[in-house]
Order: sequence, then C-alpha cells, then structure tokens
Amino acid sequence: MAKNNYIHPAQRRQEEHEKRKEKKKKKRGLLWLLLILLLLAALLGGLGFGMGWFDGKGDGSSGNNGSTAAATQATQAETQKAPEDSKPAQKTTVSITVEGKEYVYNGKKFNLDDIKKELGTLDKAATVVEIVDSNAIEDDLKALKDALKELGIETAESQAPAVTTAAAAE
Repeated sequence: MAKNNYIHPAQRRQEEHEKRKEKKKKKRGLLWLLLILLLLAALLGGLGFGMGWFDGKGDGSSGNNGSTAAATQATQAETQKAPEDSKPAQKTTVSITVEGKEYVYNGKKFNLDDIKKELGTLDKAATVVEIVDSNAIEDDLKALKDALKELGIETAESQAPAVTTAAAAE
C-alpha cells in the first residue's frame, strides 16, 4: 500500500506557527547580540574618552579626581610660555553687512566699487572680513566674496539674527 502524504490543516498550522516562533527567536537573539556589541563599544570608547587611556593623552592618573583640570592648566601655561615666533599672527576682524544691494561698513553704505576701494586699503595678511547676511541678494553676496578673493582678503560668514514680529513691534 502507498503511504498517504496527507497533512491535517491543524498540524500544518502548528508547524507554520513553530517556524515563525523559531524565526522570532533568531531575530531576538541577533538584536541582543547587536545591543551587547553596541554597549561594549560604548564602554571601551568611554574609557578612553578624555582620560588618555587609549590615545596617549591625559595626565597618567586613572580616574577623574581633579588632576585632569590641573593638567589642563599646566598645558595652558606651557602654551602661554611659547616663544612669540610660534604664535600665529593676530588677525583683525572687520564686519561687512550685506543688505539687499548695499554693503554696510563702518556705519556707512557703499556700492560694490566703493567697498572694493575701501577694502583695498586694509592689511590683507592681518584682516579677516566677516560677511553678515541681512536679507542679501545672492548675486551681491557672491560679488562681494569674489571681490574679497580678488583682493586676497580672508573671509568668514555669519547670519544676522532674525527680527521677529514681536521684537519689531516694540
């Protein structure tokens, strides 16, 4: 006689249920493994962070018992005692605000040609121009940057603080 390959629907559901349970167990185990690895990485990274255990920095003591602050102060003192030749030259920051199509410098408004003439008199090696964007037109902002680059003057950018309706009403 031939064997019957018939599987009862309840038994089939039970087998499928067991397979799903097994997959969930594997996923849960993988998640736990990842969690443990992340915690281990955080612990190892945290041990060396700021204490000098792994990167060779720090004061040589284990733990943070206040000697880290003393080491920081000692390092700052050594930096202050460095010869004048090793210090970078002090740069003067000059602020130019770009408002629409105008450039505000030293409380006066200039067009592009006039601001080029005015900035041409500055010491290029000792000056950094901070460009403040106050609702500037993008082309005019780019034109100022190009002019400063042409003059060989270093630039820095910042955003002007936004004026809220409540602040404007006061």
